[in-house]
Amino acid sequence: MSETIFVSEISYRKGQSAFEELSRETGFTFCPVVEEEEALAAQIRAEGVRAFIADIHPYRGALYEAIPAGGVIARFGVGHDSVDKEKATAHGIWVTNTPGVLDNAVAEYAVWLLGSLARRVPFLHGSTVAGNWEPRPGMEVAGRTLAIVGFGRIGQMLCRKAALGLGMKVIGCDLDSAEQFSARMGRPLDELQQEIGFTEYTNDRAYALGQADFVSLHVASVPATRHLANAAFFAAMKPGASLLNTARGAILDENALYDSLAAGHLGSAALDVFEHEPYTPTDASKDLRHLSNCLLTPHVGSNTAETNRAMALTAGRTVIRVLTEGPEKVENIVNRPR
Repeated sequence: MSETIFVSEISYRKGQSAFEELSRETGFTFCPVVEEEEALAAQIRAEGVRAFIADIHPYRGALYEAIPAGGVIARFGVGHDSVDKEKATAHGIWVTNTPGVLDNAVAEYAVWLLGSLARRVPFLHGSTVAGNWEPRPGMEVAGRTLAIVGFGRIGQMLCRKAALGLGMKVIGCDLDSAEQFSARMGRPLDELQQEIGFTEYTNDRAYALGQADFVSLHVASVPATRHLANAAFFAAMKPGASLLNTARGAILDENALYDSLAAGHLGSAALDVFEHEPYTPTDASKDLRHLSNCLLTPHVGSNTAETNRAMALTAGRTVIRVLTEGPEKVENIVNRPR
């Protein structure tokens, strides 16, 4: 008899062909369901479902009471701040994600945003569509400096594209010292420079920010990184520099960003993620949509046909493995229930 795995409607739409493929090829049926938590929890209880594949919609209460111990909440993506890991752990629920499969899509999208800011594409498009002809000059990014704050898989992928593809100088910045970074990667720093393309690696964030023409954020959203990019962060950046965020909205103080952009200290910014999604300003008087030097997109960095299929297959197969084989050999588990 086939067992049902619920999938949030938005995730199911993104990966429908892959979920249909899994339903045909396995003893499990992947079924789209509403994302609203109370209704979802009631449906889980009514049908005895043990697993749910979630998108970015946050879950804070009833879901953890509904899924039985030993069940799974799988994130359709790599970030898992929308899932309360403490509650999941307390109820014996495994939480998984899909690391690796979206690295290229997000890094590639960061490149497109960087280029859009460098050549003033949002302004030029809006102005031309409005019937104006304002050919304002942009800048070439070759030889410019990009600081990547958070130098993990996605940050390194972006580095390769920016340094080896666009000829940019790249400063990789993370918490590890250069020696620790080299040890973690398992290769000497000079070999890593040749392979990844960075000009420098540092754990001195203030130094990296002060050197950069562009700063791209690629850190995880955890309590320690909430509003990491704040007024002091922006003040440490070069006058006229640009900021990119394709990571998580909570790591950036949107009001402080508004102030820095409006005052002219930062030249421009491009955000694909926000504290509240769909985007609503935390302060109505500091609405980023009113700034001509701020480019906003609706959390689409990983939303490609290729990545959606890969995330669906990875999330689905991971859930099946946990339910049928147990979690012991599953690597992409982000909590450890007792």
